[in-house]
Amino acid sequence: MELLDRSRYRLCEDSKLLEEAKYNPTAELAVVLAERLEEVQFENAKEIDELQERADDFEREANKLDDRIYELQQKIDVLELMLDTRDDTIEELRKGN
Repeated sequence: MELLDRSRYRLCEDSKLLEEAKYNPTAELAVVLAERLEEVQFENAKEIDELQERADDFEREANKLDDRIYELQQKIDVLELMLDTRDDTIEELRKGN
């Protein structure tokens, strides 16, 4: 009879099992609920791993973008220095004439 109960419980929705556990707990019901809990834990662990991989990918991409920003800032600094030098040269030429 217990295996039949377990098989019957396995066919039930979670909400039905939880309701049954409140008012008529049995060892077979506990086994089925434990099986469902294991499934959910496995699925959650798998999803956590996938999300961690995505987070790692985003972090790598952000690091690449930071590197690119640094490179571009260096180029901007060089160009600003060139402009300052040009402006100084123009000013000196104006004073000389």
